Amino acid sequence: MLNMVASIDGAVAIDGVSGGLSSEPDKTMFAALRAQADTILVGARTANAERYRPARRSGVRIAVVSGSLSIDPDLPLFDQSRDRPSALWPLVVTTADADSDAAARLADRAELVRTGTGSVDLLACLRHLGSLGARVVLCEGGPALNASLLAADLVDEVNVTSAPLAVGTDAPRIASAPGGGSPAPAPRAFRLEHVIAHDDVLFVRWVRSRH
Repeated sequence: MLNMVASIDGAVAIDGVSGGLSSEPDKTMFAALRAQADTILVGARTANAERYRPARRSGVRIAVVSGSLSIDPDLPLFDQSRDRPSALWPLVVTTADADSDAAARLADRAELVRTGTGSVDLLACLRHLGSLGARVVLCEGGPALNASLLAADLVDEVNVTSAPLAVGTDAPRIASAPGGGSPAPAPRAFRLEHVIAHDDVLFVRWVRSRH
């Protein structure tokens, strides 16, 4: 599942973070979606900007995707790692050829998962999470990770909360692939599953059509 909040003109951040777009209805939906997840998947840039913490629900692991290992080792996410069994540590998904010095900085606070060379193999990443018992993986961005998951057709559900704001900036969209990458994949068909409106906030769930 993907879950994102965006302005009515498509921005997913104000001053680099999503907090200015959020609201009580969005926070309620955010919590409801997290309650369904076994693992929360997030890109390093988003984890750094939003200062990610451990999941509140016991047994739920955070998995940070970072091919360059640019994740901040001093995030609150890693604060309690030394006091927990390693099987409960956050996961950092990186590549087989990731920088060894950066890997060493995370060695005593995260479990490193290496998939792919040069770039993270997201299919192998999800298979590994499944081998650890994850049946529902919730991706919370950022836009580059979302774009990569969508391009690989690994997304079954897209959840979008539209905040009643027009931001008017060049902030990234929900899925924004870096420039100069591979050719764009064919558009993916989704069907409308739910629409909920509350206090001028609109929540929409789209489900992948695979028939």
